[in-house]
Amino acid sequence: MKNSGFAAAHLGMLLWALLIAASFSAAAQISQAIDPVLLTGLRLLVCALMFLPLLLVKGDTAMTARGLLGHASLGLLLALYFGSLFEALRYTSAVNTGTLFTLVPLLTLLFEALLIPDSSLKQRVLPMLIAAAGAVLLILKGAGPGERPSLYAVSVYGVGCLAMALYSPLSQRFKTNSFKGRGPVGMTFWNMLFGAVFLLVLCGFTGGWRSASLLTLSDVCWLIYLALFATLATFWLLHRAIGVIAPSSVISYIYLSTLFITLFHWFWLRRTPLPQEIIGALLVGIGMLALLLSSRRAAPATVQG
Repeated sequence: MKNSGFAAAHLGMLLWALLIAASFSAAAQISQAIDPVLLTGLRLLVCALMFLPLLLVKGDTAMTARGLLGHASLGLLLALYFGSLFEALRYTSAVNTGTLFTLVPLLTLLFEALLIPDSSLKQRVLPMLIAAAGAVLLILKGAGPGERPSLYAVSVYGVGCLAMALYSPLSQRFKTNSFKGRGPVGMTFWNMLFGAVFLLVLCGFTGGWRSASLLTLSDVCWLIYLALFATLATFWLLHRAIGVIAPSSVISYIYLSTLFITLFHWFWLRRTPLPQEIIGALLVGIGMLALLLSSRRAAPATVQG
């Protein structure tokens, strides 16, 4: 692998983690009266439409039936994740879903072993466990005494986490056959388009579409911001890194997002660090550094623009 491509992929994922961390504050600005599944479907749809002109310029519109089926399956995984997240949040807290999400990189490693076996898989287990432990400490600082998620919430969100864990390895697997030669722009456009369709259809069945009438100009502006920076940019960076970095290493950057949110609380909001937070931050940093050093692949790879 060329060192420049490796470095560019990791720097891109560092930016990805920052954008993800910043998205939580932006999402909180949108009215809570609007159905979250509808909002997510609209975000994905706006992103797909933003990518359409670039897709046409690149001439990457040719599509086979097999390719459409592959993108539909990836879009369905996105819809499953977001749909399960919002359903679970009706019965449990963001702390509990955040804690459960720390299992996603480890589940990704499992799917990676099944779909794209690699001799370096074992080297990534310990760093990921260290980073996951640190992320759990950072997330659980907000847990109330005796707070436990319901079995239903865990089961529903567990299905979503499995879907998200499968997303990156399956994307890379498809890149070697159905999506061969397709760049990040094409991958992002079609996956988001199908994800938006599935979520908006779900809103049609649940009645969530009715809350669209509550959208204000401010909500629309924040929705466009989230679509551009928290969705479009992050998915493009994600697909740009897949194939250069192992899928499990790619998704592990979510631990850095947790760290960035904590650092924001410390340095911007002037909150006093708790001992649990300091230990968690150190574990995330150590785990991610170890993961970075172990994530180089023996086979050459390039980043497609």
